[in-house]
Amino acid sequence: MLVHLGIGVPLFVVLGLGSMAMILGCDVYSITVFGEVPFSAIDSWALLAMPLFILAGEIISRGQTANNLVRLGEAIVGWIRGGLGMATILGCFFFAGTSGSSSADTITIGRIMVPAMKKRGYQASYAASLAASGGILGVIVPPSLIFIIYGVATSTSIGDLFLGGIFPGLILAIAMCTANYFVCKHTDWGVPESGAFSLKEVGASLWHAKFGLGAPVIILGGIYSGVFTPTEAASVAVAYVTIVELLIHRSFGLTELKEAFFRAAVVTGVLAPIIAFSVLLGEVLAILRVPSDLVSFFFSIPVGPVGSVALIILVLLIVGSILEPIAAILVVMPILLPIGIELGFDSVHFGVFVVCTLAVGFITPPVGINLFAASAVSDEPFLKIAVKAIPAFFALIIGIVVIAAFPNVVLWFR
Repeated sequence: MLVHLGIGVPLFVVLGLGSMAMILGCDVYSITVFGEVPFSAIDSWALLAMPLFILAGEIISRGQTANNLVRLGEAIVGWIRGGLGMATILGCFFFAGTSGSSSADTITIGRIMVPAMKKRGYQASYAASLAASGGILGVIVPPSLIFIIYGVATSTSIGDLFLGGIFPGLILAIAMCTANYFVCKHTDWGVPESGAFSLKEVGASLWHAKFGLGAPVIILGGIYSGVFTPTEAASVAVAYVTIVELLIHRSFGLTELKEAFFRAAVVTGVLAPIIAFSVLLGEVLAILRVPSDLVSFFFSIPVGPVGSVALIILVLLIVGSILEPIAAILVVMPILLPIGIELGFDSVHFGVFVVCTLAVGFITPPVGINLFAASAVSDEPFLKIAVKAIPAFFALIIGIVVIAAFPNVVLWFR
């Protein structure tokens, strides 16, 4: 499987071939499960939320809402040294509440903020790195596509995962803003145009951003009031953002709506077979006792609970740098979840912790999807952006340690 990944074979083919090899070589299943299990994996009511949230993100990324959310971020922190960079990260945080996608966050906010930061004196590659780093929040702040995948794969409440991602997303945003402040303090970047905080401007920006901020409130409020399920919430999100952008903001027409549907269909078509065959791989591994044997081996290493968590972070950082996080979740969770439970993690806490750690892979080569997205927006080289993202990388690691150490940051709602 590693060889096939290395030579560029599509991931769903790699997962399928690996599963077939183990089924035939180990004689643990009838070959008929090769069709039955993948079909059952995607024949899921909960998983229907995936294409709907993808569609909602595609619609919102083409409209006016992102500009309003960025304006709110500028009003809150634009007066501080490095404030425009912080506004980029906060813009990603707010936009994440409607997009659910890291690349959508990076591209949409990057298109707005990278040119603005360059005009304000930021180095172009550093400005692009802020958009790439902030985009990570797109898969942590609810609604998150990766939380849906994790919930389906591990039978964990998707609603609980959504709520659990709120404060970790805020912690990581603050960590990256702090790193940006110190970078700007020791460079000539990010000198603010105004040195005063304006409550009036914050109020005006809040009013303009009300529809963007309303989306996560409606989604989470509807789920936890019992009005609709997470899957139904996804369809409500699509209807909401379509009405806002098409009829209220009037920021795009039917042509752009058609493009959003097409793009959402393409992304869903890529993800569905990966999910299907990864579930099959997980079942085969479980039958072969691979996860339980690895748990035993893991606990035989004399490093203690803290050392074990550190090893998990290291493993996830490595995996996240070579696999897209959704694929990584599906590949490694059958192995890591039993370890996390043995270490005393709640499944929701562990899921948020794992997703936050894997999300760092969005800004680490060689995969680094957000780095490619930021490069496309800024025309800056991929590796140059990656180097400039190093301060954000270390800030994220500190934030992840805090999330792992304090369960109540995730489980505040219980």
